[in-house]
This record gives sequence, structure tokens and C-alpha cells, in this order.
Amino acid sequence: MVKISMNNWKQAFTDGESWIPEEEEQCLWNEYQIRSGIKLLVQNCPAIVSDKEFQFEQHDAPVEFLYCLSGNTTLSLCDARGEQRELQTQTGHCTCSYLPHCCGISKTQSGTPLRAVGLQVSLETLSSIVSKEKCSFLSLIEGAASEKDVCPFFTEAAIPMSLQISAKQILECPLEGNFKKMFLEYKALELLYTQFSLLDSIAAFSKSITDFEEKATRKAHAILMEDISAPPSLPGLAKNVGLSHTRLNKLFRLIYGNTVFGILRKERLECARRLLEDGRRNVSEIAYECGFSSPSHLSRAFVEQFGSQPKKYQTEHMMRQASLDQHLNFNVN
Repeated sequence: MVKISMNNWKQAFTDGESWIPEEEEQCLWNEYQIRSGIKLLVQNCPAIVSDKEFQFEQHDAPVEFLYCLSGNTTLSLCDARGEQRELQTQTGHCTCSYLPHCCGISKTQSGTPLRAVGLQVSLETLSSIVSKEKCSFLSLIEGAASEKDVCPFFTEAAIPMSLQISAKQILECPLEGNFKKMFLEYKALELLYTQFSLLDSIAAFSKSITDFEEKATRKAHAILMEDISAPPSLPGLAKNVGLSHTRLNKLFRLIYGNTVFGILRKERLECARRLLEDGRRNVSEIAYECGFSSPSHLSRAFVEQFGSQPKKYQTEHMMRQASLDQHLNFNVN
């Protein structure tokens, strides 16, 4: 697996200190420095034939706006407080994130063309062009940045039509040279201007979370993860932490990026994937151990998430592992 710095995708290295393989580079972004503190990222690639995974780590981080027209990426990250979470960028969705002092794994799914536009803006630049009085979102981000243990910020929503049009125009830019540079700068600033006008609604909802609600939500998550094969019911879980089940679901969406059931389902699928790769259990054993009602239930969910039947996934993984072990043994000898 390639390990990269999210602060500069181009400076990638493997355990052998060599440059990132050319075939992996197709997953990377073209970068354009628009102005000091503002970077435009453009990804316009054909569908990759197999899922790509990268380890990542970053310390300082920009505020990032991402507009995904096609493709699906999952970030499994650990933040400065040791909290683990899974964040997704999906086709037709835009995300706003501030993820300092995080590490983890980024996984891009195969089978779909990768078409996305991103804007990275430093906090200093953001503060210089937008006043906190006119953009409560900026106050929220600066407040998070000033905390000793920074809490990452992430939100996802369907791309508004105005932003979708601008992102598509950037991806389909036919110009070259200086004209292309001028066009991309104009469109990047247009994206930024339009995005700022939409941010206060995000900030307003985030501000509505009390300290009690955040602690209760994290407690509920910990309880949920204690036994994914036999978790409490949603009403029971909510009552345990002192919240209504509708409010708990909304808080899970904001803090963890999915509903209570969605988080549980993903954790069960990840449990199944790990056990399949381990190879010491069959599909039926794994299904019940990870909390699925039947092997067929696991199969349907696994195909939807990973695009492959569990048994086929296990067989192919074991074959790849055997091939890798053979290659390593050959090099050693």
C-alpha cells in the first residue's frame, strides 16, 4: 500500500522510498495554485479496474470543499483525540471538511469514472477574505482550530445545481496555456464565492449540538461497537444515553456521517471483510459472527458494498496474498 502526505499528493512514497507507481498515479489530482492559500484540485480519470487504497497522515490542514460528480471514496481516519470515524464522498455529493492531525486509509472504489473538483483554502486565507461576522462557518472552524485536541469537521450534502455547473465547466475546460489558467482561476473563485453563501446553514446546524449531546452521541457509538452481533435497539440505545432516537440519528449523521443503523451496517461489513481476508472461517460462520441474520443477508450487503460475493472476495484475496508471499520469498532467496 502506498503511503502519502495529504498536504501534497505528488510527494508520495512507498516503504522502499521509491516514487509512487505510474498506475497508482491515475488516482491523484492535478493541482493548480490559484492564489496564495487557495489551491484547485481536478480529478478526471477513467474508471480504475480495482479498488485503490492509500495510507495518509496530515498535521496542518486546509479547509477543503470537494464536489464529486462521479466516483466514491471512503476515508477511515483517526483524529487527534483518538476517535475513529468513517467519512464518505459519493457521486453527486459535495463535502466540506477540516481534518487536521488525522491519519488513516483512503479507499477509492473501482468501476466508476473519477470526476471531481476540490478547493483547498488555508485558514489564514479564509480569514482574510471572509469576515466572521458575515460567515458563522468561519467562526466554527476557527473555534475548532483553537482547541487543544482539534475535533475534525466534516459535512456532506447533495451538490447544489449552481456548484455542479461550475465544477462540470472546470472538468470540461477545453482551453490550454494562459487562457486555461485564467479560466480555472475565475471558476475556482466563482465556486468559492457561491460556496460561502451556502455555509451558514451548515454552521447553524453544527452549532445546535450541545456538549451533552456530543458526549451522549460518542457514548452511544461506543456502546454500539461493544457487540455488533447483538447491539441494543435504536430506542434502547437512545434511552441509555438520554436522547430521543430521532435526535440520536441526526447527531450520528453529523458527527459520524451516517445514521446509527448505517454505522452499524458498515462496521459489520468491515468485520466480515477482515474475517474473510483472515481465511480461517467460512462465509456462514462469518455472517453470524458479524451480526448478519443469514449468509444470504451478508452476501447481498457485501455485494452492494464491495461489488463481489464474499466467497469470491475471499478466494481472490487469498490468491493475491499467496502471489505476494511467493514474490517476497523469491526476492529474499
